[in-house]
Amino acid sequence: MSIYAPDPRAAKRRDAFLALLIISVFALFIAGAGFALGIEPRLVLERSAGGSFRGTGSNHFAGRQFFSKTVEGITGVQLGSAKRDRSSDSVKDRQRQSRQRHLDLYGADRARLGWDRESDQGLIEDFMRGKEPRLALADPPPPWRKGVSWFCFGFAGLLVIGGIQSNFFPKKNAA
Repeated sequence: MSIYAPDPRAAKRRDAFLALLIISVFALFIAGAGFALGIEPRLVLERSAGGSFRGTGSNHFAGRQFFSKTVEGITGVQLGSAKRDRSSDSVKDRQRQSRQRHLDLYGADRARLGWDRESDQGLIEDFMRGKEPRLALADPPPPWRKGVSWFCFGFAGLLVIGGIQSNFFPKKNAA
């Protein structure tokens, strides 16, 4: 081996690390898709003083809460749409956005708490007119989405493990 020739072991390690990095990025995207598919939104409304309500919206994955937003002073619920009125949006985008409905609960300081199931509007209004102290709503993902979510996590883990094994612990050739 010449003193001017590059060391093939260093090049091999660099290539293995680069391959593992690329595989890890793919695994991260697959795990992120699995995470997005398994999210369960929840909404809790509680009575406060003065005829207003406290609303807490939270997101859960596998029974664990990872995001929460609380809005004080909610007095009512209204139906909203995703329409943005931007001139850069096409007509098709504007029509699609106007069909996407959700519920908006506004607080005393105009903070907004959103809920995607517009079919719950009657239930929320009945709660606001009634005497119950608390209303808890959940929108769990269907079983197929839970299954696909856990499959994505497993597949991402296998990608990383396979990338480590094939790049850093290659099989010996029987020659």
